Amino acid sequence: MLQQRKSGAVISVFEDRIRKLLALADSPNEHEAAAAAEKAQELMLRHGIELATVAASAHQLLKIDEHVVSGKVDPWRRILASAVARSASGRVVWHPDWQGPRSQGRLLFYGPAGAVHGMVDVYRYLEMQLTVISAAATAGRAERHVHGRTWRNSFLLGAVARLSQRLDARRNASTRTSIDDSKALVLVTTAVDREIERRHPSLRASSYQSAVHKHAYAAGGQAAQTVDLGDRRLRHNTGGLPAAP
Repeated sequence: MLQQRKSGAVISVFEDRIRKLLALADSPNEHEAAAAAEKAQELMLRHGIELATVAASAHQLLKIDEHVVSGKVDPWRRILASAVARSASGRVVWHPDWQGPRSQGRLLFYGPAGAVHGMVDVYRYLEMQLTVISAAATAGRAERHVHGRTWRNSFLLGAVARLSQRLDARRNASTRTSIDDSKALVLVTTAVDREIERRHPSLRASSYQSAVHKHAYAAGGQAAQTVDLGDRRLRHNTGGLPAAP
């Protein structure tokens, strides 16, 4: 019981630190608004590895949490959510809203207990940046013959593809140094997959293919180079079946 209380206290402090990092990243100063999401991602990944190591040493199952985000689930958001979750050794499934527009539904984040709220915070932080950046880019686009919605969707898909690469690179860099980390990540992945299979026995995969405007897609990828993932501030301050994206 005492060990469980200690574990809960550590998780609470951990989540609080992630939220503070993301709050600090809202600074209007470009050089000050930095450390948030990338540092939060690093903390989530490290926390998940530590939990997996402890569970393995105690011959226990790793506890997996679920967090639901309701709202828009259009393709770029699903891809972004999947990339954020994967970067912290989690996973996302989604439910479309069968009673309303297909763009509405729920994103379900899964990951090690104590890390999932951080994933959601990172997702929302990146979503907010992409929403603002894409709106400005679409308003200023040169290709006026292209419908604004088509241009913006292409921009967002390009931006998310580049962000996914950056998040994956960050995750790989964080776990490259230790064999124990690699073993722990296998345990995390196995535990997450097992929990998803238990909760969603009829899960089916989904894919998204859409014609994109090449220039808008490339512009989105270029813009994603400057989307804040986080580490500069740290240095400065020291209804139906769910579908998997």
